Amino acid sequence: MRIIILASGSKGNSTYIETDNTKILIDAGISHKRVLEKLKENNISFNDLDAILVTHEHIDHIMHLASISSKCNAKIFITKESFENLHPNILNQLKLSNIFFISVEKRYSLNEITFVPIQLFHDTKNAVGFLFKIEDNSIAYITDTGHILPKYYPLLKQMNYLIIESNHDVEMLLNSNRDYRLKKRILSKNGHLSNDECSQILKEIISPKTKCIILAHLSEECNTKEFAYNSASRVIEETGYNPNLLIAEQNTSIEVIMEKKSA
Repeated sequence: MRIIILASGSKGNSTYIETDNTKILIDAGISHKRVLEKLKENNISFNDLDAILVTHEHIDHIMHLASISSKCNAKIFITKESFENLHPNILNQLKLSNIFFISVEKRYSLNEITFVPIQLFHDTKNAVGFLFKIEDNSIAYITDTGHILPKYYPLLKQMNYLIIESNHDVEMLLNSNRDYRLKKRILSKNGHLSNDECSQILKEIISPKTKCIILAHLSEECNTKEFAYNSASRVIEETGYNPNLLIAEQNTSIEVIMEKKSA
């Protein structure tokens, strides 16, 4: 069982999860060709795909949804609000029989993978994260949100693998040449988590069950890997626990092997 962050950032997002019987993508912001190339780098021969789970309808997450799903005949799990607000060029290419609407805090199953969408807050019609249960492993996938509801903290404490947004350094963002309205949007409760906000959340949710944390969706203009890593590592040290800490990147994939249940 493995997780591979294929691409993470404003230029395209996609994450691959594989078990013995099931293959899924979270988001389809990179091309089918790039998915194949990145999986090949990790010694995976990609022939089919069971499903694509969509976090929200922004183009860096759904640009290649139609082409990938058509080539693989994959089911698409998406909220009704996001589906209705897909770009018409993408919407018109989708095979409607492959669309399955999902709702926040409802449980869904794909063979041995169980997942629950959770509500996130982004400048979109609807944004969700996902909590996965795969045998004795659990994964949280949370990006593109301005905040996380505290009611989810107890659930996140149970997760073994945390993929969480650490988008920007506030000072770098404020000093950037970006338009004021864009800065305001990113900093809002419907924007993106900063390094500091991510770290404060990690402080609340890291537990003895946390095996690995992957910081995701880093801004290439308003953040650095060092800033994000140092911010999170300080908090991890304070907790007294020792999960692995990794940084997801736009152009380099990261693979995490999940521990299998003992026989």
